Amino acid sequence: MSIKEIQYRLPDDFIKILEKIFTRCQLDTIYKSYENGRSTTFRVNKLKGNTKEVMDELSSHRIKAVNYSKLNNTFIIKGSKESSLKKLKIYNEGKIYLQNISSMLPPLFLDVKEGQTILDMCAAPGGKSLLMADMTSNKATIFANDINEIRRERLNYNAEKQGAESIIILGTDGRTIGKRLNDYFDRILLDAPCSGEGIIHIRNFRKFNGWTEKRVRNCVKLQKQLIESAYNALKENGVMIYSTCTLNPFENEEIVEYILNKHKDLKLEKINLDLPNVIRGITRYEDKFYRKDLKNSIRIIPNEIFEGFFIAKFRKINSY
Repeated sequence: MSIKEIQYRLPDDFIKILEKIFTRCQLDTIYKSYENGRSTTFRVNKLKGNTKEVMDELSSHRIKAVNYSKLNNTFIIKGSKESSLKKLKIYNEGKIYLQNISSMLPPLFLDVKEGQTILDMCAAPGGKSLLMADMTSNKATIFANDINEIRRERLNYNAEKQGAESIIILGTDGRTIGKRLNDYFDRILLDAPCSGEGIIHIRNFRKFNGWTEKRVRNCVKLQKQLIESAYNALKENGVMIYSTCTLNPFENEEIVEYILNKHKDLKLEKINLDLPNVIRGITRYEDKFYRKDLKNSIRIIPNEIFEGFFIAKFRKINSY
């Protein structure tokens, strides 16, 4: 499928937004990812298994996995489908977890440690909570929250399967957590509900179910409420990650600017990620200028491996 054919399947208003953010070369990469999707990637779950036994089983089934050099225990499958992995013992016993590499990054930037109290505000299906449980060897307290009952059931299933005993599942509206658990958490991950522009796959209707400007506006309204709640729930000197799997600035830079302007005790810390498909947060969109410190955030351009993501890191500093 040519680039023009891919564009033909996308809304004109959406294409106009992308063209104001990305270069022509970057746009071509994005459009190709929309057609072809991403490689299957997984991480080894150290709570249940180790790299050697995982690689041994893959080898016995003639499944090739290449280590992703920039992340420990992370692998890219070559020449096999995701369905092949799901038949394996290592998958069914929770020794591996299928997850796109982009989704692994927000927990890594959150600086989680043993003994901390951590909130994953919009957690289901739980991949990021599971990674944090793994990173802290089940020695942190991780509240994994999701308002949707069906998604919570999946989250609970995944936590049990992966041996993530440090996860406590909540089923509340994330917008209310800040009032109920004020100044409570050392670390907060807000992977916000979004319009999903970074994970579009035009051959898969489930991942391309209709982008509209109204949908973006609805997401923005919810994101502002969630990030305000997250701010209130964060302890002094606590760290918060805000992430989305979308590309437009309305759900990304403008949400970050909104919360920074509202709360002067929030600092936007610089995220460093040396990858060719990573760019800095933008400080201008059309005739609108944003804060210069938005360059501390990053935007991951979707390609054959990575889903499109935006990640910003905050610290709540002493306000006195």
